[in-house]
Amino acid sequence: MADSLDEIEATLGDAIDTTDDERAHEQLERAREELRELREAGEVDEERADDLETRIDQRLRGIDERENYDVDTMGAARSPDDENA
Repeated sequence: MADSLDEIEATLGDAIDTTDDERAHEQLERAREELRELREAGEVDEERADDLETRIDQRLRGIDERENYDVDTMGAARSPDDENA
């Protein structure tokens, strides 16, 4: 478990810097869980924790959207007559 918001922010930075979406997703999920645990333990700067949570969620959504786009594009390439092509 992370001991501070600084560690969670470092994990977030690592996830943003990686080009491997699967690894980034795992790092972000771990950071989200650690943030939840820190909040439950108390004594965290709630404003900063909220900011980190928002940034984690945004990054996860970006990865999910990219994955969905890749799947849709591959499907269109396989079925060029389909209306999604």
